[in-house]
Amino acid sequence: MAEVFNRAWDVLMVAAGLCCVWVGSQAVLRSRQPLMLHGRPVWVVRAWGLGYVLLGISLTIEPVTVMAGGEPGRPADVMRWVAGPLVVGSILAAFLPRRWERGRARAMNEGRQA
Repeated sequence: MAEVFNRAWDVLMVAAGLCCVWVGSQAVLRSRQPLMLHGRPVWVVRAWGLGYVLLGISLTIEPVTVMAGGEPGRPADVMRWVAGPLVVGSILAAFLPRRWERGRARAMNEGRQA
């Protein structure tokens, strides 16, 4: 019974990986009209998309290798270590400048009112 659940989990991870690759490729190829991160700089959207493509590939490689009878190797781990900072860094680069601008504008408005 555990083997059935393991295979079902592997199939689910392959589907999730392919979805990540699709979303990331859409952001890389159509960076002016992305699905996510609308209104952000193009380089941020492309970095986010590249991170998602790498994350999707690494999510897909591992279960396919296990289902084929092999053992997962280092390439999937390395891609995951590269994809994580790309995704997180691009999200931070997209949202932190706007937050700083809002805080600066708020401080300017409070200074004028005083």
